[in-house]
Amino acid sequence: MQSKADFILHPVRMKIIQHLSKGPATVMELKEWVSEVPQATLYRHLNLLSKNEIIYVVQEKKIRGAVERTYAMNQNSTYITAEEAANLSKEEHMKMFMTFVSSVTGEVEAYFNGNTDLKTEIFGYNQLDLYLNDEEWEELSQGMQELIGKYVPNRPSKHKKKVKLVQMLVPEPKKSS
Repeated sequence: MQSKADFILHPVRMKIIQHLSKGPATVMELKEWVSEVPQATLYRHLNLLSKNEIIYVVQEKKIRGAVERTYAMNQNSTYITAEEAANLSKEEHMKMFMTFVSSVTGEVEAYFNGNTDLKTEIFGYNQLDLYLNDEEWEELSQGMQELIGKYVPNRPSKHKKKVKLVQMLVPEPKKSS
């Protein structure tokens, strides 16, 4: 049986979830955002996400004999709880992490395969070691959520550039005693 994490971490479903996290969208709006995905594939993944209660239909409108559906996130379904994460094996965590890294790697490769201009485009990566106590970690976490949260609802437009922010936290390994 496929785990919740495996189900959510499928590359096409991840893209759909990321876009619906900004707010409800029709299939045509989703198709604009994930234009590299064939429409039949998009519908198949929307049906799977709906069947597994990750998303749901918030509105149906008849347009020229067809039904246009608007989808939204089921907010409680896309997150892996701390308890669920704690119950995953090392191998399951590594599989999820490799899926995540592979997805990011594919996006970076697609960027470099395009017409890139590193002088004017927003692109970069770095690693920064932080030494934080629990209170400082909580303050950093809340500050990042406040800073980034105001941009999450933004929708695509002629005046906005899409930038993918990848966040990864890796604690220092504990030494065995």
